[in-house]
Amino acid sequence: MSETPQDDDAQRVRAFLRKHPEFLWTEEELLTEITLPHLGLGSASSLLERQVQALRQENLLLQQRIAALLGAAQQNAVLARHLSDLAMALLRAQDCIAVVEVTRRHLSEVFQVEQQAWLVAHSDFPVTGAVALEAERSRPLLAMAIAGARTGLELHPDLRRQLFEAPGAGLRSFAIIPLDGSCLSGGIVLGSQHPDRYGADAGSDLLEQIGRLVSAALDRCTLPKAGEGGSPACA
Repeated sequence: MSETPQDDDAQRVRAFLRKHPEFLWTEEELLTEITLPHLGLGSASSLLERQVQALRQENLLLQQRIAALLGAAQQNAVLARHLSDLAMALLRAQDCIAVVEVTRRHLSEVFQVEQQAWLVAHSDFPVTGAVALEAERSRPLLAMAIAGARTGLELHPDLRRQLFEAPGAGLRSFAIIPLDGSCLSGGIVLGSQHPDRYGADAGSDLLEQIGRLVSAALDRCTLPKAGEGGSPACA
């Protein structure tokens, strides 16, 4: 569609005013002739009123963005403090069993995890409640745990019952924290009744950091003491 002379004139006016935004400031007589329809009322309003309204809208959007950034920063600060508290508690843990208990408590009480299930590659891990996934159907989940943190997991109902027993039936979203250390090779499966708690777009950075902290603590517990020989074993 070709432009009409009016369209061409309008483009030249817009280009001129963008290049010379102070033009109307010096041409006072034009300000008395220029009118804009008042939004919603049908009467005339000044150019200044329209500009003020546009600036208010832009300011509102800017305030909303700043509030969102501040909210994200505050949330990140809280999570960083929780991670620091977990790291300090893990440093005080004396053996692998204590590491597991500290982690369980922090996940439940501090990170508000509803359900958690520890899965391991072998059944000789000396922690009550650890699930050894040796069945063929369970091996992909174990391999996934070792590979890295993930959210948005889909678990077969039988596997939910194996991991979480009766509460597994009511869980709607799942994630996994990887554990890859000398004492334990496996992971921690997290479950929630809220479908979006561990959605695919929830992000896994926090889970990855928790996994590294716990794996390092487990490895520390398995190091041979000075003067002792033999291969590392869970304390």
